[in-house]
Amino acid sequence: WQARFYHNVRLWKVRIWRRRMMGYLNGGLVNSRFDADSGPGYQLTTDGANMTLPVHSAAIAFRQGQIDALARTLFASPALYPAEMRECFALRTLQRAWDQYREDRAILTGKSLISVECAAERDAFLALLASILPTPRGDMEKAIFRVRQTAIRPLASEAAATALIVDAGAEDLARVRDVAMSPNLPADPALRLLTIVRGLRRSAVVDAEPLSATAFSPCWAVNLLAVAEPALFGLSAHPLPFPGLVRRRLFRADRDPATDRDDVVELVLEAFHETLCEIARIPRAAAAFGESFDKLRGNSRLFPAWMLLFAFGALTPAQLARALLCTKAGAGMLLRQLRDGQFAVNNGPQEPFGCSRQFPVSFSI
Repeated sequence: WQARFYHNVRLWKVRIWRRRMMGYLNGGLVNSRFDADSGPGYQLTTDGANMTLPVHSAAIAFRQGQIDALARTLFASPALYPAEMRECFALRTLQRAWDQYREDRAILTGKSLISVECAAERDAFLALLASILPTPRGDMEKAIFRVRQTAIRPLASEAAATALIVDAGAEDLARVRDVAMSPNLPADPALRLLTIVRGLRRSAVVDAEPLSATAFSPCWAVNLLAVAEPALFGLSAHPLPFPGLVRRRLFRADRDPATDRDDVVELVLEAFHETLCEIARIPRAAAAFGESFDKLRGNSRLFPAWMLLFAFGALTPAQLARALLCTKAGAGMLLRQLRDGQFAVNNGPQEPFGCSRQFPVSFSI
């Protein structure tokens, strides 16, 4: 799959090079200059030809080519990316989306997606995301079910608070979707996202403080839609999630247009890179497990336990027992096996087992 991946990346490089050459041959990039006041776009304007070209389009197109190549050669293969790895990818994506949701809505506790803290906000986050998933829902719906299965059931008061949050958030999601589905949006992902953000920005401030406009911004809704329906933002032809596409600072009332363009381009490229790394990181985690535990029986549940631990970052025996539908004693035995193999760490009998392996991945541009 690596050979096919790099072959597809080379093809995308050739396409980008051809587009640039056509621009030079047509005279479009002769005597070009940067126009900082050209409106909602990060553009090169030309003197010889009446033509504009976003200067960031090459970098974004290259990242899109990398994602397309990796999605076709690795992620789409049931042999190279089996069900356990796809579930791990969906769960890690869900955790990243929860981290961004907490930042967007100023939730200070409940760092883990399966912890007992912030149960009402966590369940509202899952319900809002489930409500906008396309049909068929696939891996993300299974990941949401797994989180609900692993976490402790909410109390009646928490369920009531969840319903209130979902009812209030549904309006923001619908409004953001309407703006993102407008037929007049540009095709370029960065310019499209910038236009959507400007359309959702609220100019009203409280007590002459521009930062107050971000307190009620629909930033969280944009990021949820980037996970459920990335095609709305022109990110990828594949239904791959891109958490953390925007930040609250983009919705400030005193933003400079030039700073807006730079920040949006940087965030789009960062979202592409994070998704690329997540796709490539999970096979490395599976390969490391296979090298250390190469004599397991076929019915062993140690590999699913490792994928869940790698996805959540930390697990207690009770949580793993609920996730795998096994006894708490059996789940504890699995976690101790991972600890003995140096895949988990435990600091005490009352502490959860944490994942001790990290797999750094980076894609050049």
